[in-house]
Amino acid sequence: MPVTALKPRSPIENESQIEDTAGDVIVTVNCQQTDDLSTVASVPKGPSRWHALLATWLGGVFDGMDSSIFAIVLYPALSELLGTTSYADVGVHGSYIIALFMVGWAIGAMLFGMAADHFGRARTLTFTIILYALCTGLCATAHSWWELGIYRFLVGAGIGGEMGIGAVLLSECWPGKSRVHAVSAMATSLGFGYFLTAGLNLWLGGFGWRWLFVAGIAPAFLTVYIRAKLKEPEQFTAVKAERERLKQSGALDKQDTLGRTLKELFSTQYRYKTLSVVAVASCAIITWWAVIAWIPAWINQLTGDLAVGERSHAMFLKDIGMIASGIFGGWLIKRLGYKKCMAISFFCAFIAAVGMFLTVKSFSLSLLFWVLAVGFFAHLPFVVLWIYIPELFEARIRSTAFGFSYNIGRFAAAFAALGSGALINIFNGSYALAASTVATIYLFGVVASMFMPKTSGEVR
Repeated sequence: MPVTALKPRSPIENESQIEDTAGDVIVTVNCQQTDDLSTVASVPKGPSRWHALLATWLGGVFDGMDSSIFAIVLYPALSELLGTTSYADVGVHGSYIIALFMVGWAIGAMLFGMAADHFGRARTLTFTIILYALCTGLCATAHSWWELGIYRFLVGAGIGGEMGIGAVLLSECWPGKSRVHAVSAMATSLGFGYFLTAGLNLWLGGFGWRWLFVAGIAPAFLTVYIRAKLKEPEQFTAVKAERERLKQSGALDKQDTLGRTLKELFSTQYRYKTLSVVAVASCAIITWWAVIAWIPAWINQLTGDLAVGERSHAMFLKDIGMIASGIFGGWLIKRLGYKKCMAISFFCAFIAAVGMFLTVKSFSLSLLFWVLAVGFFAHLPFVVLWIYIPELFEARIRSTAFGFSYNIGRFAAAFAALGSGALINIFNGSYALAASTVATIYLFGVVASMFMPKTSGEVR
């Protein structure tokens, strides 16, 4: 088939191309964000950027809440389900459940990311929120560790899908320089979600760990707002309209499968970008779930009891650090650039995590200081990635690219979680020594940051 160029009749500034796997068909579509859509009559106006920001911010809050509930109740939940007070036994089974959560997150992120590129951002976003909200509620009914693990797998799948789609949708709705600040604002949402979990634990923890999972059903109500207010971004509707026109004309294979966009991530054009994001994202994800996630259980070990108040207060400080990384993330990126900001955040996260676990021997003011620093620097790489990844990939594969490159490292995080569980056994039940050992992965992140490719600074 000869190469065909199909362009809209009106002049445009920003263009994206759709090319089939054989390289036979090239489609150019208008992906410009503008309030005047008279030049793109076939493409409906996208959602209000403020509605998009509010919906994705609330989605991120509930992501943070439902993803962090297990970490904060890990010890009381598993000690009850396993019928033991052994820190080593709880640590091992806790690592199994974290691993299942990570695998679910990775699978969900990739599948829902591809779905969002084909069926729509807003529609897929709604489904993912319902999935993780209802399955979080099911965690309250668990009667064994493996039953809890299955539910957490499904929660992970929903959260993985929602987080990537939300970042892409927001990037496509906020054009120009304002996008960095909008995504930075959205990045504060996880911290507020974790903060909410700590508050719920302080309020409901005395009634038992199951009540926190019951509260995790709340995000399902957010979908009512999303369905009422959110339309698809202009960039997606333009690509979808052109794809459908090509199918009807026979210029594009009607068997346009979900796997097609995933395959393109490893084409000559995108391979280096994909692998570079995989490297830095994997370092951030592995350390978060195999180092930071052990803090509440470690506090149980420091105090020797359930420590509902101590765990909640420590998590409040960590969450404030996370929120601060979102507030100042955009400014740091503009001042330092992506590479320097990422490398510095990894190095400082290593110092903060190792310093905290190896120097703190009791619940004290120094622990709260360290936790605040850990929350800021360990979360900052995620802020960078949410702003950075949409600039690397075009609208037609952007959600797939985010879902895959940002989340494939969760498979490695699952193995790291299992490894940290084994290390806890090796170190005679010491969460601190195990977490400090895994924290060395932050140093690999420093190196990986140096190979991040440059971007145009725009979302095309």
